[in-house]
Amino acid sequence: MKVQTLEELQGSLALANIMSVIWLGDWEQYENIFAEMPETLKNEFPFHPFYNREEVEIWYDNHFFIPGSFFIPPYFSSYCCQNKGAVEDSKKSLLCLIGHYEKMGYYFPLENNLYPDHLGCLMVFISSILQEQIKAVQSKNTKLSVEMSALKNELLSEYLYPILAPLQKSAENLVKHPFIKEFLNYFCHVVEKEEFLS
Repeated sequence: MKVQTLEELQGSLALANIMSVIWLGDWEQYENIFAEMPETLKNEFPFHPFYNREEVEIWYDNHFFIPGSFFIPPYFSSYCCQNKGAVEDSKKSLLCLIGHYEKMGYYFPLENNLYPDHLGCLMVFISSILQEQIKAVQSKNTKLSVEMSALKNELLSEYLYPILAPLQKSAENLVKHPFIKEFLNYFCHVVEKEEFLS
């Protein structure tokens, strides 16, 4: 396992924050992030040129908030328990995830009335872990840094990797707006990249 430098961790945190605000539909925060970003860096995000708040809000709600003909579930449990034997495994996975949240004192899902397996909650949790890992690196606490890296890798491998293909399959015939389409492609690509994990 490659050890990330402080700069790489900060880059991973910035990416996780951007993906979090999009999964949560927090367009105010999205606009704040991109307003402070240099123009050259904005070009690294293929979905951003298609951002039009009014259109994106409507399509976000249609795809990720309002159940209907365009709905794409933003929940780990929607993808992990599609066969009969997986229901018990899904319950165990969710309990394990909630255990991780409690251990870290992460109450974001409760405070925001969201299910703990919402992709936005998972990404905010990964952001929290990255913040702790950055503090550990800055204070030269190698043990904590390694623990945070292992927890981050576990979350990615247990809760995000397994749903990338089903999420893309679920979205392929439903997504029409280029911002959402490009974001989903980008999200899957970034999560799969080894640099984001290490």
